Amino acid sequence: MAQSYAQRAPFNDWWYWSECLVKRFKTIAEIYRENAEMERSEQATEWSRKLKDNCMVPVMEARKGMKTDEEKEKVRVLEEASILAAANMFRDVLINLPFMSSAIQDFLYINWEDLKWDEDDNDRDEYDEETGLITKKKKKKTGGDQRIIELFAGPKARQDEGIRSGKVEDGGLPGLLYNLIQAEKTSSNRSPTDYGQVLQAAATQQYIATSKQSNQKWEKAGVTMNFKPGGSM
Repeated sequence: MAQSYAQRAPFNDWWYWSECLVKRFKTIAEIYRENAEMERSEQATEWSRKLKDNCMVPVMEARKGMKTDEEKEKVRVLEEASILAAANMFRDVLINLPFMSSAIQDFLYINWEDLKWDEDDNDRDEYDEETGLITKKKKKKTGGDQRIIELFAGPKARQDEGIRSGKVEDGGLPGLLYNLIQAEKTSSNRSPTDYGQVLQAAATQQYIATSKQSNQKWEKAGVTMNFKPGGSM
């Protein structure tokens, strides 16, 4: 079950979930493109770019230094602006995800509820003890199958990050985005969470370029979000 944010989330949480969406939208763009839906593919790619660019603004500013009160305040202001923009984008995403999920299921003739990761990681060929012949072959997984499972069910270790039906009531990433937005309506402070702490550590440990070169500036920045924060949801 997705985390329920009782208080307004810090910037790093918004950054983390934006990055989750970036990954899902990249997969959606690929699927649309493979099914000759070029306009929809371009729209999904644009979503991915906007989400990435939005959060990288305060991140890149923070990397320049946060030693003085002025530097810290500048980053804080940029973080609040980034959160506001992310919240607006998340609202639009929640409106569109049910349609996207349904359309992709139709393209691929699948049902999101049937997509699950195998529970047995040690699945192997089974042999007849007398003849030595294979009686049951190991299920073969293709890169494409894993990509689709990850889109709907989430990465194997983080299955709260799949789009599922795209509807809030079915949980997953839509449910979590809804929780984030609802918490913004409270008057609470932005309290640090496990997501924020782990993400901040990842950012400071990795090199992040401060120059904006080429169209893939953020991919070259070296920030990797492929991990699960401490504490399951």
